Amino acid sequence: MTKKTPAELTVMKSLAFLAVVFQSALLYVMNHRSPHPEEAIMLSIWFQFVKFSAPVFVFLVGFHIAQQNESIHYSRYMVHKWRELIVPYITWSSIYFVFSHPHAFEAMKQLLLGEAAPHLWYVVMIVQFHLLIGAIVPFFRWLNEKKYWKLFIIVSAIIYMSFITLISPVVQSKSYVHYLDRTFLSYFFYFGLGGMAAYTLPAWRKFVIRAIPLNTFLFLSLFIFVGYELFTSQSIFSIDLSTITYLKPSMVLYVTSEIFLLYGLSITIVQAKSRLYKALRFISQYTYGAYIGHIFFLYVFAAIIPTTMYSMLQAVILFSITTIVSVGVCYTMHATPFSLLFIGQMRQHRTLPIPMVSKLKKGIPS
Repeated sequence: MTKKTPAELTVMKSLAFLAVVFQSALLYVMNHRSPHPEEAIMLSIWFQFVKFSAPVFVFLVGFHIAQQNESIHYSRYMVHKWRELIVPYITWSSIYFVFSHPHAFEAMKQLLLGEAAPHLWYVVMIVQFHLLIGAIVPFFRWLNEKKYWKLFIIVSAIIYMSFITLISPVVQSKSYVHYLDRTFLSYFFYFGLGGMAAYTLPAWRKFVIRAIPLNTFLFLSLFIFVGYELFTSQSIFSIDLSTITYLKPSMVLYVTSEIFLLYGLSITIVQAKSRLYKALRFISQYTYGAYIGHIFFLYVFAAIIPTTMYSMLQAVILFSITTIVSVGVCYTMHATPFSLLFIGQMRQHRTLPIPMVSKLKKGIPS
């Protein structure tokens, strides 16, 4: 059993999903549409700006697991996560296999390593945290009882930065070291940060809001530095967005700063209670299914977008269509018997409201 999820986390989840889809659209245009150098620079800047998605999702999972306020029935919990995460993952991976036609051994390898589509590595990584929940929840409770959260985050940050600094030079190699990007070790700091936020929520909210002025300056400084690393790694005529990996020290600092800003922004959106909040709250119900299925829709609709328009405009249109269709399909699927198979949620039985028959005007015969 979990506590009620704070509204700002719902907003963060939707923003992280939208960031993923935008990244995919930007990558598609960069890799398949051969933009001019000045357009490639603009695409790269936007890609760098929305490169917070995976760490934010890990942060949210850490927050969610920390909310477990009763003893964990491990087998029951894992059965639930199997249906919620793994079943739709296998379904969509099988769909992606139809297009890549891997042989049996290769298909199994792709399934285990999250390689059926470029974004599925995240599922392989995040499941590892759920597998460890039997040890994580008692540890989080112990930290809270001893009031060790600040010490834990400081020590975790030092260990994590040391680990990332060690693996950063080789993480993009073609060897098996490459698969470090889908192990829980490569993202444990964001998970711990989410756990701390859950246990210290009032203090966490105050800290995030008070830190906005200084953190904004820090974020802009890191944004410039990470952009400098990107554009000087090769040249502006051969920009490689894969160099913006989460697993390098500058990106750890950058993404952490962005998580704080995003949390503050989410609080602001919730307090405004605007149409944006309502839209994000609706999207949040279908983020997982839409996340694992969005690449399919992106490639379907990419073919209809003219190549004659500006590359940035192509990316925005592709992002918009993919988002609407992905969420729309998941919403529709939620009312069908295939809901569990494709989006990991039980079927939602919807009833259409019967309109009230207005009374006939006086004097008009029935």
